[in-house]
Amino acid sequence: MARPLSATDDQIMEAAQKVLALRGPNGFSVSEVARELSLSRAAITLRFKSAQNLKQIVLLRNAELFRARLKGLQLRKGAEGLVEIAELIGEMSGGRQNFSDYISRYAANVNDPDALEIEQQRGQIMREAILKVMPETVVLPEDAADAFMAHLTGSLMNWQGRTNISASSFLKERTIKWLRLVGISCDESDIGSAK
Repeated sequence: MARPLSATDDQIMEAAQKVLALRGPNGFSVSEVARELSLSRAAITLRFKSAQNLKQIVLLRNAELFRARLKGLQLRKGAEGLVEIAELIGEMSGGRQNFSDYISRYAANVNDPDALEIEQQRGQIMREAILKVMPETVVLPEDAADAFMAHLTGSLMNWQGRTNISASSFLKERTIKWLRLVGISCDESDIGSAK
C-alpha cells in the first residue's frame, strides 16, 4: 500500500504526541512520527524544521491544553477551589501506566533545556491557579502553594499502589484530608464527602 502524500498539522501533532508519550523526549524522532502516520519523513520535515522543533511544539501545546483546562474551571477561593484543582490533576494524569510514563518523561525533560523550560512553565501555570484559590494560611502564599503541589505529587505517587479508585477520586479524598490537616476550613457539603 502506498504511503499517503500528506497529513494535516493536527494529525501530525496527534501522532507526535503519541510518539512522545511512548518514547519520551530522548526517543522522539520524526521517523517515529512518520511511521505512526505511514507518511514519509519529508512530508513532516517540510512543515516542521526538525524533530526538536516538532517536539517543542507538542510540549507547548500540552502546556496550553493544561492552561485551558485550568481556566475552564470556575474556581472558587478556598477549599473548594483546591479540591477542584486536585480533581483536574487526577483526571489529566490518566491511568497508572500513564502517570508512570509521565514521571519518566518529566525526569528526561529536566535534562533537555527546551523541555525543562516548558515543564517550568506548566508548573508556573499550576502555581498561579493554586495561588488564586489558596486561602490565607500561617505561611506565605507561595509556601502554601508549594506545600499543596507537594501534597498532589506525593498523593499521586501513593495512588500508584491503590486499586479500585481513580486518580481524580483519590486526589479529592486525600486533598480533603490534607485541608483538615493544615487547618483550612473545608465544608464538605459544598465539595462532596470524602469516603
